[in-house]
Amino acid sequence: MNLPNKLSLSRILIMPLFVGLLLAPDSFEEQSQPLMRAWMHGVAFLIAIAVAVTDWLDGHLARRDGLITPLGKLLDPLADKVFVTGALVVLCELRLIPAWAVVLVIAREFLVTGLRSVAVEQGVVIAADRLGKHKTGWQLALILCAIFASAVRAGFVAAGSWDTVRADYWGGFIFGLFIWVPLSVSILLTVASGWNYLMANRAVLRE
Repeated sequence: MNLPNKLSLSRILIMPLFVGLLLAPDSFEEQSQPLMRAWMHGVAFLIAIAVAVTDWLDGHLARRDGLITPLGKLLDPLADKVFVTGALVVLCELRLIPAWAVVLVIAREFLVTGLRSVAVEQGVVIAADRLGKHKTGWQLALILCAIFASAVRAGFVAAGSWDTVRADYWGGFIFGLFIWVPLSVSILLTVASGWNYLMANRAVLRE
């Protein structure tokens, strides 16, 4: 259990706290919900930043110090999938992103995981490609943007000024762009990377 593997494992272990921070404000009384949502979603945003940093750092340390291990090859993608899919499901529950987008992302993960399982039986290892890494990066960006927007909106609601911001054309437009731009890019990359995996491994499917 070297340092890169510990960082990967930490991303999995932090999920219960992360999910709790996002969902817990709904359990407070209605008058205190906006303020608690602003604070707790703000903390969740900081955790998501830490997860994104450790996602880069564990791979960097493993390559730099020659610490790439079979356990690491399992934990790193597993941590990514647990965090990304878990966060997207919670954001869907909070009505920050549409359900169809979450279904598409999860379906792609099942597709690639199944393809890898078939490939392993044939002695073939399917490595993560560049498009898949960009996809994960944009999914993390979507999670960060959605949580940040939720925290800021809750802050405006707690201050009693959200109706003013929402009524302003540019205020509502900017809030919409903050989620829909990374959502659109991540969905395009999700579909493109899934198709790329299928086309690049047609021989595996034919076997």
